[in-house]
Amino acid sequence: MADDIAMRRISSPLAEPSVPGSEVAWPSPNGRFVAIVTTRGMLETDLVESQVMVFDLRDVSNFLSTPTMSSPKARVIASVQSYPHHIEMNAYAPVIKDVRWSSDSALVFFRAENMHGNYQLCTAGVTSTKLVYLTPPNRSVNHFDVIGRTVVFNAGDPATHLIDPGQSLNRDAVDLTGARLQEILFPDDLASREPALFHIYVLNVDRKGQPIRLVPHYSLLDIPVLSALYPFNASPTAQTLVDLEPAQSVPGIWNTYAPAPGAEQLRLTDTSDPRRLRADNILRPLEYTLIDLKTGTEKALLRAPNARNLGYTADRNRIAWSPDGKQVVVTNTFLPVASGDSDASDGHPCGAAVVDIASLKPSCLYFEDGKSRSDSPRLQDIAYGKRANEINVLLRTSIGGQLIRTYIFRNTGWDLLSTASVEISRNGLEGGIDDAQSAKDSLKLFVRQGLNEPPTIWASDNHGHERELWNPNPQLHQMQFGQASLYQWKDKDDRAWSGILIKPVNYTPGVRYPLVIQLYSYNAGEFVTDGLYPTAFAARHLADAGFVVLQIKKQPDTVSEQDPQIHLEAYVSAIETLSNDGLVDRKRVGVVGFSLTCWYAINALIKMPSLFAAATIADGLDNSYMQYMLFAVEFYPLQKQMDKVRGHSPVGNSLRQWTDVAPGFNLDRIRTPVRIEAIGPPSVLQEWELYSSLRLQQKPVDLIYFPSGTHIHQRPLERLESQQGNVDWFRFWLKGEEDSDPAKRARYEQWEAMKTQASR
Repeated sequence: MADDIAMRRISSPLAEPSVPGSEVAWPSPNGRFVAIVTTRGMLETDLVESQVMVFDLRDVSNFLSTPTMSSPKARVIASVQSYPHHIEMNAYAPVIKDVRWSSDSALVFFRAENMHGNYQLCTAGVTSTKLVYLTPPNRSVNHFDVIGRTVVFNAGDPATHLIDPGQSLNRDAVDLTGARLQEILFPDDLASREPALFHIYVLNVDRKGQPIRLVPHYSLLDIPVLSALYPFNASPTAQTLVDLEPAQSVPGIWNTYAPAPGAEQLRLTDTSDPRRLRADNILRPLEYTLIDLKTGTEKALLRAPNARNLGYTADRNRIAWSPDGKQVVVTNTFLPVASGDSDASDGHPCGAAVVDIASLKPSCLYFEDGKSRSDSPRLQDIAYGKRANEINVLLRTSIGGQLIRTYIFRNTGWDLLSTASVEISRNGLEGGIDDAQSAKDSLKLFVRQGLNEPPTIWASDNHGHERELWNPNPQLHQMQFGQASLYQWKDKDDRAWSGILIKPVNYTPGVRYPLVIQLYSYNAGEFVTDGLYPTAFAARHLADAGFVVLQIKKQPDTVSEQDPQIHLEAYVSAIETLSNDGLVDRKRVGVVGFSLTCWYAINALIKMPSLFAAATIADGLDNSYMQYMLFAVEFYPLQKQMDKVRGHSPVGNSLRQWTDVAPGFNLDRIRTPVRIEAIGPPSVLQEWELYSSLRLQQKPVDLIYFPSGTHIHQRPLERLESQQGNVDWFRFWLKGEEDSDPAKRARYEQWEAMKTQASR
C-alpha cells in the first residue's frame, strides 16, 4: 500500500479513457521544450507533491537518433507540496494544474494549490527553479488564459458562508425556512464545497509592481469544482472573454431542445422552478457568455443552453478565437430557436457554432443527428487553420482513430472541405498544431502504459524513431503484480458485461480463490492499482493478499428501480461465470460499493442475503427514505433524481411504495458483515440509517469516519486507512486471516466479537 501511495503518477499529460491523443505532451510554442507534471503521495507528511519537469527537445532528438546515448534528464522547475482540499473528479489529483506556455516559450504558467486550499497562479522560467506566485494566498484562481504576457483569470473571494443558513429574528432565534440541513449543522464543511463568488482580473507579467486589475461590475456565484471543467478563453487582444457560465434565466422555449437518447429526464421542462437557477444546483443550465474585460459587461453569446446539460457528454466543450478576434467558435451547444435552421437542427445541438462578435449571429458547421450512436465520431478539439476562413475539427472514432475535418467559409456559409485520417494517439489541435501535416512533423513525448505496464514517458519523431525517455517508477520492476486482463460475460437476460479481472500473485490454476467484486467502471488502457478510485477500492492490494478481484463497469443509468436489479444480475452472473471457470469459491465472495454503486450493493445484500460473505459501503447514495428526508429538502438535483427513481415523493399513498422497496425499510434481511466508510460530517448522516439498523440488530457492522476527507480520497493517510482497512476486512471475513501488527489487535478483537455474536 505504501508503494502505491508513493508511486509517481503522470498528472499532465493526463490520459483520458477513450480519448486518443490525450496522453501526448505538446511542445512549447518555439518547439524546443516539453513540460510534464508528476504527482506522488508522501506518507511521512500526509501531503501530496507535484512537480513541473521540462525536457529540452534538442536533447530528446539527439537521444532518438543516437541509440548509444543515455536518456537526457529533465529539469525540475517547480515543486509544490500540499494536498487536494476539495472534491476532485479524478483520483491522484495533483496540486499543480493547467500548465500553459508563454508565447515566447520562456515561462510556464500554472495553478498551485496551497495549504489553505486556494489555487494561486504561478509562473516558472524554463532555465531557473524560481517559483513566482502571481496572486495572493487568500484568493483561489479557478481559470486563467495567457495572451502574450497578459494573463486573464478569475478568482474566488476568501471562503465565506455564501449561502445564508437562516434569517436572524433576534439574537436568540433564527428562521431556517428554505435552508439545507448541511447549512444548519455543518456550515464549516459546506463552506469547502459551496459556490464561491468569482471576479475576473487582468495581469501583465512584464510590468513588475503594477497592481492586478479588477474587471469592474462583474461577479459570478458558481461551484468551483464544476466551473473549473469549463472553457475560459480570452480574445487575441485580451479585450474580450468567452466562457461557459450558468444561464441567468431559462426561457420556456428551451423545453423544445431535445435531450440525448436515454436522458429525457434532463429536458428543460420546469423552466419556472426557481431552484433550477440556484447557485448550488449542479444541474444549472449553462450557456456560452461574452464578457467585456474593460467594463465587465456580459451577455449571452448564444441565447441557448450548452448541450451537456441535456445529456450530450460525448463531445467536449471547446472555444477557439479567429486570429483577428472577429469570430469565435464554440462547441457542443444548441442554437437560439429563432436562429436555428429547424430543418437542419430538428431541436438537436450544433457540433460547432461560429459566432460573429459584432452581430452575435451564429452559423453551424454541422448539427448532431441526435442519435448519439457509439460509432459516431466525437468532437475532441477545434481550432482555426492557417487561414482565417478555415476551421479544423478534431474527432475521435469508435475504434480509437482520429479524423480532422476542415471546414471553409465560402460566400454565405461554411462547407466541409476535406476529411483526413490522423495517426492514432499522437495528434491533437493544442500546442499550436492546427492541421494533420504539422502534427506528423512534430517530435512528441507521450505516455505508454497498460493494465500490467506502469506508465512511462516515451519519445518519437517522424523518422520512425521511438525510445523510452523516462521511467518515473523504476522500483516497480522489482515487484510482482497479480496479472490483470479484460473479462467479459453475459447474464441470464443475455446482457453483456465487462470488467478487469486481477488474479492473485503467484496464481495457481485449479485453486479456487476468494473473490472481491468492485463495481463502478474501469480504464482498460491504464495501469491498474486500486481499480478505479482509491476510496475503498484496492484491486492489486487484494490480489497481493490472495484474492481474485473483478472491477466491473456499470451499465448506463436509467434512474429507476431497474438499476439495482440490473446490477444484481451482474453480481450473480459474474460469480457464476468465474465459479464455472474454476477461478473462485462462490462461498467466499465480497463486494465493494462506492458512491452510486452503494445502492446496487445494498440492494444485493437485501435481495440475496447469502450472495456475499462480506461487504464495504463507502460514501454512497442508496435512495433510502432517510437520505431523501435529510438531503432532498432544498437540494433540487437530488430531489428530482429520487422522485424519478420511485415515481413519487414519499408522501400519502406513494409512501407504501417506498416502504416496499426503499433499502432502509428492509435492512432486517441483511446477514452480511458490512464495513461502512463515511467521508465528512454529512456522510455520517447519510450512512447512519444503515449503520444504526445493523447495530441495533446486533449484526456485524463497522463504521469508519474520515472527518476531513473528500469523496475520492486524496491524502495519503486517508487512502491508507480506506484501502488497507478493506484488505484487512476481507482477509478476516473471507480468509480467516489477521494481520500480526500489534496496533491492529483491538480492531480484530472487535471483529471477533462480531463474528461470535453473528454465529449465535
